[in-house]
Amino acid sequence: MDRTKAVRPTSDGVAFIVKAGESVRDCFMSREAINTLSRLKNIDGSDAEPIELFTVLEPFVRPLAQSRCIRTGTDSPIHITPEDISSAFEMMPSQVT
Repeated sequence: MDRTKAVRPTSDGVAFIVKAGESVRDCFMSREAINTLSRLKNIDGSDAEPIELFTVLEPFVRPLAQSRCIRTGTDSPIHITPEDISSAFEMMPSQVT
């Protein structure tokens, strides 16, 4: 199994792994961040588990996590919060959303 594709549910969200350059980093996205992104993307996640929503939102989340890995430059885990999602979403061109 490709370790960089491993995604697993946690009690508070979703844990996953990303590769940024030569670095492979553990990441965590809170349930609140997943809900924030699903609302911003107009996805009704009221009946979905966080892992299901993450799977749909993953194409947006992984590049965000990779960018954070490169910016931080440390080996510590990346925690994606609702604030991270809101900031990243505001920077996107409106036609992409």
